Order: sequence, then C-alpha cells, then structure tokens
Amino acid sequence: MNSFATLALVYAVFTIVSSGLLYAAFRKRMDESVVYFLISDFFMASTCVILFLTNIQYISNTPLIMGLSNFTSLSAEVGIMFSILSLSKRVDKKWSLAAFLLMALIAAYLELIRDQAGLHTIVLVMSVFYTTLFSITFYICKFSIPKPLASNQFIRIFTWFELGMVCYGIVRIFASFAPLPVTLRFEPSNLAVIIFSIYIVMGAFRYMSYIGLRITWVDPATHSQNRLNEPLLKIIEEKDRLLSGLISSNRIIGISALAGSLSHQLSQPLTAIALRADTARRALTRAGKDPEMVKSLDEISHQSSKLAELVKNLRRLFSSRTIEYAPTKLEGMIEEILEIVSPSLEAKKITLRKSYRDNPTVHADTIQLQQVIINVLNNAIDALNSDQITEKSISIDLFVANELVTIEIKDSGAGINEALLPSIFELYKTTKEGGLGIGLWLCKEIMESHHGDITAINAPAGGAIFKITLPVHSNHE
Repeated sequence: MNSFATLALVYAVFTIVSSGLLYAAFRKRMDESVVYFLISDFFMASTCVILFLTNIQYISNTPLIMGLSNFTSLSAEVGIMFSILSLSKRVDKKWSLAAFLLMALIAAYLELIRDQAGLHTIVLVMSVFYTTLFSITFYICKFSIPKPLASNQFIRIFTWFELGMVCYGIVRIFASFAPLPVTLRFEPSNLAVIIFSIYIVMGAFRYMSYIGLRITWVDPATHSQNRLNEPLLKIIEEKDRLLSGLISSNRIIGISALAGSLSHQLSQPLTAIALRADTARRALTRAGKDPEMVKSLDEISHQSSKLAELVKNLRRLFSSRTIEYAPTKLEGMIEEILEIVSPSLEAKKITLRKSYRDNPTVHADTIQLQQVIINVLNNAIDALNSDQITEKSISIDLFVANELVTIEIKDSGAGINEALLPSIFELYKTTKEGGLGIGLWLCKEIMESHHGDITAINAPAGGAIFKITLPVHSNHE
C-alpha cells in the first residue's frame, strides 16, 4: 500500500465519521447549509474511496474512473461553497444543480481530451478549477455574508482555512510544471504526498471550524435548533425575552420624552373642539339653521378626527405587543413619527428638511423600527438644545442604493465627542448627563435583528449623522 492509499483511506474514514456525526446532530432539523455540507462529504468520501482503490490497484485507472474521481472532488468543493452561501441567503436549487452538472461536463471533457492534451495539461486545468472554487468560497466568507454572521469567530477561522485552500491550489498550479506532475494516482512523488497531506489537514480543520460555527451561531431569521446549539438557543431565547422587556421599558421611557410634545399637540385640537362646541350650543339655543353652526360642527369633526388619529398612532407605538414582521412602507412610517415630534421641533425653532428620493418597502417590525427613528430624532433634538447654536436644523434623507435602504438623519449640533464615537452603541455608554446608555444600544440590537445596521459619524461641517440601513424587501422572498 503506497502513501496515497493510506492518506486516502484515513481521509475517507474521517469524512464518513464526521458526516455521520453531523447528520446525527441535525437529523430532521437539517437546513440547506447542512444538506450541502453532507453532499460535499459524500462526494469527498467517494473521491477518497476511488483513490484508495486505484492506488492499491483494486480497480484500474480507466477514463471512467478518473473522470468520476475528478467530478466528485470538484463537486465536493461546490458543496462547501453552497453550504457557506446558504448560511446567509436562500439558494435556488437550480443553481446548485447547474454547478454540479458543470463539474460533470468539465470532468467528462477532460477525459475526452486527455490523450491529446497530456497529463501535465490535465493536472494544470484541474488545479485551476480547484483554485477557482476555493477562491469563490473565500470571497463569500470574506465579503458576502451579513455582519452578524461575519463577526462569528469560527466563520473567521473557516475563512482563514479557506484562504489556506486557495494557497494550496496555487501551489498545485505551480507544481503542475514540475517534471513529475502532482497527481493523486500512480506511484506518488514526495512533493505529491506533501501537497495532498496539506489538503487533508486544511480540509479537516475546515470541517471542525464549520462544526464550531454551527455550535456557536443561530440564524436570527429562523432560530434553527439542533443538538449542537440547543443550549445556546435557550440562552438566546432568554436574551430575546430580556430584550423584549427592555424595548417595552424603553417605550415607557420614551413617553416622558414625548410628554411635552403630546400635551402641545393635543391642546390645540382640544381647545378648538371646546370653542366650536360652545359655538354650536349657542346656535342651537337660537333654534335657527345658521350656516355658522354647520361650519362649527364640521370643524369639530375635523379636529376630532385629527385627535383620534394621533392618539391611535401613540397607542400603537407604546402598547405592549408581540414582534410582528411585515412589509412596511418607510415614507408613511416616517411621516407618522414626524407628526408626533413636530411640536418639539416648532417649540425649539428647529428647521426640518425632508428628502424622500425613494419610497421603499422593508420587511420589519414597524413599531421597533419607529422606536429606532424616534430615539435618533430625540437625540438630534437634544443636541440642538443650546442657545449657542444659531441655525438649528435636522434633515432626513431616505433613499435606496445597492439593494439597501438608507435613512440618514443629520443635525446641525456640535457633533459627538470623538472619544465616545467608537463605543456609542455599547450598553451603558451615553453622551447625555443622567442618561442610561440603553437607547442607542437597543437601536443597534433592533437593527441587527432586522439584518440591518445603524452607524454614527460626525459631519465634516459639524453635527452628527446617523445612518440606518435595511435590506430592500423583495416580493419573491
């Protein structure tokens, strides 16, 4: 038994055992990522078995056998690629089927031209395809997964090992120009054994990184549970309950911040109702059909409707409720908020500028999203609460770019202390005297639960800019 046969057998056993453990951990709770990873394990185990059997000369290196092993080894990397990709987004099965079919066509074509192209060329072409697949997976890990997943330590480790696989592929490409091509069949050279050993080590650690990821990460969109992350999921559920309680508490705290605005907003329609009702009563005592009475009653109806709508919005904003995600039009939602805070803006002589370049739809819990915007607006109003600021203004810009919705809120205040700026969204960090340091932290938590983000910077011309970003809602999701 040569060295290749031993290495192939060891890696085949490792792959079969590890895939069995992965299947046992998930069983009927397998998501797309696990399915693709198990498909990858199946193809890799098949490759190793074929290499073992050919290297002990139990089967011959016929074009069919060599083409089959090339197909299974390429498909194993395709499975890894789709496994990582499906962690963060739903993958249409037709694309994965097309990718596996492409690998089959590549393997078949290489066997058809093997005699004309020569062994060196075939090995070089296969090395290029391996390196391409490694590079695509590395790109997905590094640049195409959402921030909550990208921050997981194990996905970072997985990314480093995938970069190692890219380096392995590059080494294989250069090794293709050696006098003896690096191939996993026939009598192995020392260089071939070393290169294949590196691949096995990288593959094993890459698998362990994936298992570590599935133990320590729970998809916030599905909260998928398995035997690996069951304790973590319970902790997350407890944390969500705590967060829900904090959000409800924050709504109550927000009432005090809006109390002055509310009383001012309600005083005008209530006063108008009282005056018009008095006018109507006088008209009724005269028992005449005075047009002024009709006009007064119409005004009462108008003001009552205005008051009822305002109370309805406030009740909806501050009521205790469960989280409900639904398609939400942002322009109308922002206008509801501005109707509530406009008296505070008028009382403090703050100019409001609005720019709705788009009216996108997002998939969100409307009340939670309103809480985020109200919190940022209240902070902007507080930042302008100084007689030293002559031109007080707040601007709201709503637009869509690169499939992301952005709500940009800018004030003309003094800006955020540069020393506090990096940690402004951390718990118990506050820029206000007597502040609790919960509001912006909650905003961050809410946005991350919506697969979005909130950031803060100081504008070059002065003032602070808060950017709230969310994915655009697609009707096809």
